[in-house]
Amino acid sequence: MSSVDLRSYANQWRDGDADAGNALFRALESDLRQIAAGRLAAERSTSLSAGELVNEAVIRLAGLDRIDWKSEAHILALASTIMRQVLLDHVRRKNSQKRHHDPVTLCTDIAHTEPKLELIALNMAMAELAQIDPERARIVEMRYFGGMSLPDIAVVIGLSEATVKRRWAATRAWLQDRLTQT
Repeated sequence: MSSVDLRSYANQWRDGDADAGNALFRALESDLRQIAAGRLAAERSTSLSAGELVNEAVIRLAGLDRIDWKSEAHILALASTIMRQVLLDHVRRKNSQKRHHDPVTLCTDIAHTEPKLELIALNMAMAELAQIDPERARIVEMRYFGGMSLPDIAVVIGLSEATVKRRWAATRAWLQDRLTQT
């Protein structure tokens, strides 16, 4: 299915067409499950399944009624951001119940090993980054949490691939430095 068809389905779904929403998520199911599985793979103490994470993300996406969907990459980027929020909410609920939370490994398509990080610490660093430069925070979300390629991120943000690559490298270094300080 082409990106234009997916965009059309997404916008029809936003406007209330449930059948278009069903077609959209059937077409994206594999990609959404892959993103969810990646997020959950390192989260050993979670009780969520990939299907539950995808379902929760779709429910939250359904509540977004003012989005003009631009492309498949845009849909997946927003879904991955929402999945991150679902996981954070899950971790916070568990922490409020005084349960121990194991570190997670953030996976990207460009590195074979990533350091273990606490999801809450990462979220705090991301919030700080968003205050400094919201666009760079979006790049990190799409790359770390969405596993998106730099060309796809460039399309979603509307910048050249070279600019995204430079910002990704600098921001990744800042984030790693920030997380070692905490």
